Amino acid sequence: MKKLKITLISLLFLLMMACSNEFARQEYNSNEKIALINDHYAKEISVFNSTNEEISLTISKFNGRQTVWTKKLEKNEDMEIKLSFCLSKGQAKIVHIDNDNNVTTVIECVPDTSTDGFVTKTISLKNGQNRLKLVGYDCENIDIKIQFSKL
Repeated sequence: MKKLKITLISLLFLLMMACSNEFARQEYNSNEKIALINDHYAKEISVFNSTNEEISLTISKFNGRQTVWTKKLEKNEDMEIKLSFCLSKGQAKIVHIDNDNNVTTVIECVPDTSTDGFVTKTISLKNGQNRLKLVGYDCENIDIKIQFSKL
C-alpha cells in the first residue's frame, strides 16, 4: 500500500511538471537553448500557413520555442520582413538564428506592445542555414504574420 501511494504521488508530480510552463520561462533568455536545432514547445489549437512570400501563425496557447522559417543561402544577403505580432497574454519574441548559432531578437511582444499593423525590419542573413523561431512563455492568442522580400 505504501508503494502504491508513493507511485501515485510520483505520477501526480510528473503530470504537474509536464503541464508547467516553467521550462519555457527558464529558456526564454537562453541563447544556447534557443539556438538548438530541436524545437521544444507545448501548444494548443495552432494554424500555420506558409508560402514563399508569407507566413501566418495563430496559436491559442504556447510555451517554448518553435522554428517557423528556415532558409539555406550560398552567400550573405539582407532581407526585409514586415511583421504583425500580437498576443493577449504572456511574453514572446521572434528571433533570427544564423549558421553560427548567433541569436538576434527581431521583435519582442507582450500584450501592451502588440503591433498595430505591420512593422518593417531588415535581417542580415549569413551564408549557410538561417532560421526564425518563435520563443515564448505563458502565451495566449498569438497572431503572427510575416511577409518576406529581398532588398
